[in-house]
Amino acid sequence: MDTQRLETLLVAMNRLGASALHLLPGRQPALRVQRRFVAGDEQPVQSADIDEVVRDMLFADHRERLAREGHVEVLYVSRSGRRYRATVAEVDGGTSLVLRPLPQGTPRLEALELPDQVGALARWRNGFVPVAGCFGSGKGTTLAALVGVLNQDPARHVVTIEDAIEFVHENGPALLHQQEVGTHVATAAAGIQQAVAAGADAVVVGDLRDGEALEAAITAAESGCLVFAGVEAGSITGALTALCGHVAVAQQPRLRARLARVLRAATAQSLVPRSHRAGRVAVVEVLVATGAVRDAIRSGRFDELPAIVARCRGLGMQTADVALRTLLARHQITPDEALLHAGDRDEVLARGWTPTR
Repeated sequence: MDTQRLETLLVAMNRLGASALHLLPGRQPALRVQRRFVAGDEQPVQSADIDEVVRDMLFADHRERLAREGHVEVLYVSRSGRRYRATVAEVDGGTSLVLRPLPQGTPRLEALELPDQVGALARWRNGFVPVAGCFGSGKGTTLAALVGVLNQDPARHVVTIEDAIEFVHENGPALLHQQEVGTHVATAAAGIQQAVAAGADAVVVGDLRDGEALEAAITAAESGCLVFAGVEAGSITGALTALCGHVAVAQQPRLRARLARVLRAATAQSLVPRSHRAGRVAVVEVLVATGAVRDAIRSGRFDELPAIVARCRGLGMQTADVALRTLLARHQITPDEALLHAGDRDEVLARGWTPTR
């Protein structure tokens, strides 16, 4: 597949308002339009076609990560200047490529319809805040929106560390530096350490995926920085479990003790379709680091956290089920859709909604 054919597919993608272009070996190019896959009249894509396109997208460090982890994300800029998140993955039969358009301009927190508690996180001056979500959950957009809030504070020196710089922020009252792993810094850990050495007040890490980066992030929070970090997990409990999994079992008690000291809050989010118009809305779980939360983390009793969140709603916490119930009350999602994501059916339907038959 030459670049011209890819550009033609991207033009069609933008014309149809598709959220993703999927290229799989042996299959026709498919566009994701309103949660459905639409295949055109194109010939099936061969593995060699995808390799030809990917060859110009990946640098040596990207290829190493692809070989080591089986997938890698990079930024692709089309001839029109439109920016795309490109996900390259190893699949049966070769390599797959998924391209998703990035919003033009930087996201504004108020436009994301997130709970007020999320915006309040940017007002803190120190501590560690994991922002969790699975692939496609919108956590990167949330982090970018938080950077936008931090960028409006003239008392802040903000450094972002990303695998690929997806959102380019304009100069604001704050001093903001955006750094890309592999281009500006060797690793996420090195980027965090350099940011602290340069006097950063806030550090935003797009993906915290290894023990060295976690160590650097916690050390930065201990030194007085406010650290936001993206974590690949579907819940807050899953995020904390994943973070502890980055170190050996013998080191986990010490890590949990440090984490309990510096944690200020944590969020986890997913996206569900809206009920009356196109698009998706975020379902956000929020945890605030109270004494009970710190004790549970220190002792490794992560399974107690959902119950703590459920009974501390007045402190700004909320479970995913409460978030779903709130969206239902606002008629932003349907009962059927809510039940697909509910952990506790009775909690979500507490106001008497019933699913359709």
